[in-house]
Amino acid sequence: MSLKKTFAAVVLSTSLVLGGSIAAMATETTSTPVSAPAVSPTPKPRPWQEYKEAMTVFKTAMTQFKADRITFEAAMTAHRTAMTAYFTARKPINDAFKASVDSARATLKAALEAATTNEQKTAAYNAMKAAVATATATREAAVKALGPVPVKPVKPAKPVRPTAPPKPVKPTPAPTVSPN
Repeated sequence: MSLKKTFAAVVLSTSLVLGGSIAAMATETTSTPVSAPAVSPTPKPRPWQEYKEAMTVFKTAMTQFKADRITFEAAMTAHRTAMTAYFTARKPINDAFKASVDSARATLKAALEAATTNEQKTAAYNAMKAAVATATATREAAVKALGPVPVKPVKPAKPVRPTAPPKPVKPTPAPTVSPN
């Protein structure tokens, strides 16, 4: 009995749901234009066509990279020359600083050997600190007057080669068992 009632309920609910929409469709007098599926004007390129286009772009980028690399090598040669000149100009500044600090150390050593009281030793250390501070300030001013360190040119980035699409795999026939 329950199966009959369930079947009747399903039929009744289906007719109510579909019956109203069918009646609504029957009363509708105007028809809406049905649009056809949009067809793209160009067919979708195949993977190999995309790969060939990517290779063309890659070859162009590679040609540009080679030109940029030649420019980079020339800029690096100029940079090396500028760095050599910069450090050649900076060497006397550093040598003068080193000589000043060595002189201050020698003076400190002599003052400490001659000192008999703690006040004399403290005065010798303070004189050493003042001499090193003066030498440091002189060196920093000279380096600042020398100008900034030459900036290294940026190495061009090598373009990435596109990967080829995988080749289609042919299905292999199933092995057959030969009778012995």
